[in-house]
Amino acid sequence: MAKLVVCCTLALLVGCTGQVGLVDNTGTAGAGTGQGGAGAMGSGGSGAPSGTGGTVVSGTGGTVSSGTAGTGPLFPNPPAFQPPAAMLRRLTRAQFRNAVRDVFGVEVNTADLDADSWNGNFAVIGAASVVSSERGIEQYQTAIESAVNAVFADATKRSQFIGCTPTGTQTDACLRGYLQALGLRAWRRPLASAELDRLMGVAVKTSTELGAAVEGARWATVALFISPNFLYRPELGATTANGSFRLTGYEIASRLSFLVWGSLPDKMLLDQAANGMLDTADGIRGATTRLLDAAAGREAVGAFADELMRLDRIATQAKDPSFPEYGAALQTAMTRDMRGTWEAIVLDDRTSVLDLFTTTKVVVNADLARLYGLDTTGLTSTTFQTRSLPADGPRVGILGKAGFLSEFANQKEGSPTLRGKFMRENFLCTPINPPPGDVITVLDDPPPDMPMTKRQRLENHRTMPACNGCHQFMDPLGLPLETFDAIGRYRTTDHGLPIDPSGDFNGQPVADARGLGQAVGGSLAVARCLVRKYYSYATGHEERSADYSVLNTLADAFQASGYKLRDLILDVATSDAFTVVAPQP
Repeated sequence: MAKLVVCCTLALLVGCTGQVGLVDNTGTAGAGTGQGGAGAMGSGGSGAPSGTGGTVVSGTGGTVSSGTAGTGPLFPNPPAFQPPAAMLRRLTRAQFRNAVRDVFGVEVNTADLDADSWNGNFAVIGAASVVSSERGIEQYQTAIESAVNAVFADATKRSQFIGCTPTGTQTDACLRGYLQALGLRAWRRPLASAELDRLMGVAVKTSTELGAAVEGARWATVALFISPNFLYRPELGATTANGSFRLTGYEIASRLSFLVWGSLPDKMLLDQAANGMLDTADGIRGATTRLLDAAAGREAVGAFADELMRLDRIATQAKDPSFPEYGAALQTAMTRDMRGTWEAIVLDDRTSVLDLFTTTKVVVNADLARLYGLDTTGLTSTTFQTRSLPADGPRVGILGKAGFLSEFANQKEGSPTLRGKFMRENFLCTPINPPPGDVITVLDDPPPDMPMTKRQRLENHRTMPACNGCHQFMDPLGLPLETFDAIGRYRTTDHGLPIDPSGDFNGQPVADARGLGQAVGGSLAVARCLVRKYYSYATGHEERSADYSVLNTLADAFQASGYKLRDLILDVATSDAFTVVAPQP
């Protein structure tokens, strides 16, 4: 009976707000300037303009336009900035998990939730156009009910959570105050009187039918958190006094909190929204600085690394039984190693983000330490320490981490093509389309009596013109990492033959994985690409030509800061591009 009441209430809550609904938030991307044209850019992408050091690669093995890395503007002669359309965003799996944990102290298994949609290579962008299935709504409700029950089943926790003793009547000041305060946090804005009255109606009706006031509070709490007002983040904006269209203070607070903490805004941030302190760039900078300096601020970097590096893939990559050590403990460590290193470089050391490619820092448990050949003293599968790799060792930076190497590999061996493709697209901002449907992508196995290295097999593959058109831009980037196998373990031979780890980074010859890390870490093109990637991540939409002037300003400031990602976060958050939107059509 209680579930029926809540489901009916959810239907009322959906219908009671004009801010909730599925919106097509896909913007119009800028036209590519490379000869590869629209077909060489993928959905919604933009071609690499001159001066970016990038190339637009056609999946047909055809035309390629090469840019020239330089110190000039990232985008010459950009058009004036135009804000994107207002939109709604569904919480990503990680944001939902963090919000529920922060409110109820309960961990949600995100694998049980509706999958994220990855548009523009980021889940936070896909969140603007994702469609929730009926099954997905059921999964959210199950997760919320479990979290609420974990609190309400314990009398002490329940009393502390509610903060008073409800009576379950329509005039219950305790219950009304509880729902008003919790609603402000859950919906990231004050509840309207009519919304609060509806929730009180749920609580009173359920209290009467189930004969307990706490049951009314419990089901009203469930209704709060299965409402679209919790599950979706409105960024719809409103007309300001000077006639511009801008996110409201509460929308900015929500956007900031989910960007930096990956979760709900706290009371101080909501108070700043109410007091108009987020109406200026200085106010936003101060608020963002506070969020970054808090313990939860590590999420600002860890979550970006998680999405940019696609760390979600680590736990889903199956490996051959010849790698018995590849289990949950090692996979967890691989993810933590990657995120922890990003966080340490950006937030603890506060050095150039390009140091990520040459650092010897690792965050290891016993399983990962063994794979790296480090002493395991003081470590177990569940205890972690920050260690340093040998200064002259073969493994360096995030490209030498087992997490990256294992996720861009197949079950039995590493893949120079997958590793190179990721680097080309994510660190040089040069998309590569999938191969045409009639191209054979599987490498031929060599004769049993004629072993060949992966390099030799790829060289044979690239003799086919249809394959070479794209592989020439991927394989040379990935071949220096051939000294690492399918789980990122160091090796010197491939099928009994010595490995040649030489390669090429964007026209610069490199001798091995260490040389690759040094080349990437010294690249202006990589630094500028990271600006573009972070901007798309923070603003939640794919790059458009209308963003080029903002990106020019951000790229200049990023270079002047010594490529400090923390400074870039602050600059993006205080830019008009973060707070101004266009009215929905």
